[in-house]
Amino acid sequence: MINLAPSLSMATEYLCVSVFQAGLVTTLSTRTIVFGATNPKGHYDPDQPLSVNTTLSGPLLSRFDIVLVLLDTKNPEWDAVVSSHILAEGEPGKGNHDENIENIWPLSMLRRYIHFVKGYFKPILMKEAEKVISSYYQLQRRSATQNAARTTVRMLESLIRLAQAHARLMFRNEVTQLDAITAILCIESSMTTSAIVDSVGNALHSNFTENPDQEYAKQERIILEKLRSIEEFTDITDMEEL
Repeated sequence: MINLAPSLSMATEYLCVSVFQAGLVTTLSTRTIVFGATNPKGHYDPDQPLSVNTTLSGPLLSRFDIVLVLLDTKNPEWDAVVSSHILAEGEPGKGNHDENIENIWPLSMLRRYIHFVKGYFKPILMKEAEKVISSYYQLQRRSATQNAARTTVRMLESLIRLAQAHARLMFRNEVTQLDAITAILCIESSMTTSAIVDSVGNALHSNFTENPDQEYAKQERIILEKLRSIEEFTDITDMEEL
């Protein structure tokens, strides 16, 4: 884990990441996965860009595929869930009780699966996935305001990497439209202002859905409808200007 600070520099043009932090001076390959954690400058202001809240420059922020902002906002429903869970842990016979654990993979099995799919699959983009990713990227470029630091060409590269990663996770050698939708949802989770998909909420208050396939289909429908409606509006506007 690297604590982000002005002393952390990343230079992708030289195919390396230089780190100068806490007495550590080293160079990492760009294929290395870098996790960074930082606190906001004072109180987090949702009306300000991410670069202002974190005091990190736009070029540095754009080098991360996903930037998750965890805000402890007031949510009565989530507060009730958390308090109920904590209180139940203190009751005799109710603590550490997991339901239906027979179908849960052990950690060792999960590690072997991830190791296998990372090395075995080399997913390629299908036409439908390319169209979705391209449309979303162009939409973000047109609507970028406070997230301008994130909407660079590196966002397009991030979308492709995330879509390919999801295809591997789903045991596929082809990046489908659903993989592209999932990549968009990951990016949307880090767009704390002017998010395009309104249904993506605070990551801190998220939970696993009871029916993943149904949730996949729902999010896919929402995003595709949004992209189509904006494309149609853009076409009409262009015709009016002519």
